[in-house]
Amino acid sequence: MVASRAYWGNAVSGEIMSDTESSGIRQKVLAASAGRDRVADAVKALALALVVVAHNLAWTVNPDGSVTNTLEAAPNLFPLTWVLQILPLFFLLAGSGLRRHAGAVTTMSVVKRIDRLVTPAVLLLLVTAVLSALLSQVAGSTIGQYAGLLPMQLTWFLGVYLMVVAVSSLLAKMTRWWHFALMLVVIAIVDALRVAISEQIGWVNLLLVWAYFAALGLQLPKLRELPRSILAVGALGSAGLAVAAVVFGPYSAALVTTAACPGLSNLAPPTIVLALAGTAQICVLLLLRPMLERMLRSDRRWIPVAVFSSRAMGIYLWHMLILSLCVGVATSLTLAPTPLGAGWWGLHLVVFTIVITVVWLISPTLLRLSDSLIKTLSRLVPDGVSQAIRSLPPTVVAWAAAIVGVVMALASESGLSDLLTPRLVIGLPYVPAAALLILVSAAALSRAAQAHER
Repeated sequence: MVASRAYWGNAVSGEIMSDTESSGIRQKVLAASAGRDRVADAVKALALALVVVAHNLAWTVNPDGSVTNTLEAAPNLFPLTWVLQILPLFFLLAGSGLRRHAGAVTTMSVVKRIDRLVTPAVLLLLVTAVLSALLSQVAGSTIGQYAGLLPMQLTWFLGVYLMVVAVSSLLAKMTRWWHFALMLVVIAIVDALRVAISEQIGWVNLLLVWAYFAALGLQLPKLRELPRSILAVGALGSAGLAVAAVVFGPYSAALVTTAACPGLSNLAPPTIVLALAGTAQICVLLLLRPMLERMLRSDRRWIPVAVFSSRAMGIYLWHMLILSLCVGVATSLTLAPTPLGAGWWGLHLVVFTIVITVVWLISPTLLRLSDSLIKTLSRLVPDGVSQAIRSLPPTVVAWAAAIVGVVMALASESGLSDLLTPRLVIGLPYVPAAALLILVSAAALSRAAQAHER
């Protein structure tokens, strides 16, 4: 429930929603969310919601039945990506939630985060692998590869956040303004090496950029004390530098990966443009925070946010699979209205309604099933193994979390098709079956260690 677990680690059992179906909805939701930072929860829920909205707008069926990114049909819409891409705020607030952990990293604090971040995705991993294998046999290898990749693309942030957890004690030492300025310089240098030497070098920024936002989150109480004039200058200055980097540098004008805007992708991997744009977003959020606090002080406004937050993680994880199925139906029916025309908007509204309704209804059950599966597997772990995990030094467990995070990131990049086929992904060796085994085992072992603790 919202009150009993951090949002990031919430398995989102859906208990809030079941409570809302009985009497006393107001009291029960308020009791479940007592003590929560309402602004933080609202912004994190908004970030995930905008991802879902953006994905539902991002596809367009061509007359030949192929599917392209909507930006390729209407590249002039790229400024929308600067509005819809607010995941920097998500990592800011996730980093803020790490303050207690980063100040005193223990073996069990890392173990619990591995459980909370991997377990919700386990069932999605298994379903994706099975669906990919089946479609490869029925519809061909190309369809099977898409089925093994699209649902996994959203799990990258779980992997990156595990990496952030692994280095959180180092991030907590970033307390001076020049620490963050230096990190921005390093991010820009990585971009330069990406252009001058190898595209693969740019993937270092997958950790650096998101860790930068998490490090700012660790210093959020201090940031809230900054004068509004400094925040305003920071917002305008950061945004201006981001735009200048796009105009005079090699970067794409969009904050997502798309062929519609030539140049370096600012998301996969992230760049200094995203780091600067995210900094501007953070300054704007801090400027708006007093107003948001006043708005969410009203229980009438807060209750819908709390209810949505209770299912946001499940909606995020599962919406791409349902969306892919809907787009598949649209292509099979040759539904190819003119991009951004009335028919296009009507089709997307119908698909969006179907996707949201389905994931809203099924995500709590799917997350409970994922949790139950890991609980069952954890019972197979011998007590000696769980005791050994608990006795490991925190540094060793942090390295394990980093490895699990890298594996999750590789799975999100290459998918779970062709389970036994080895390949190089962003320069690292990857076998889908091995990745699946590592991720499921990590969740089961971390759950077993906690059970022994109790």
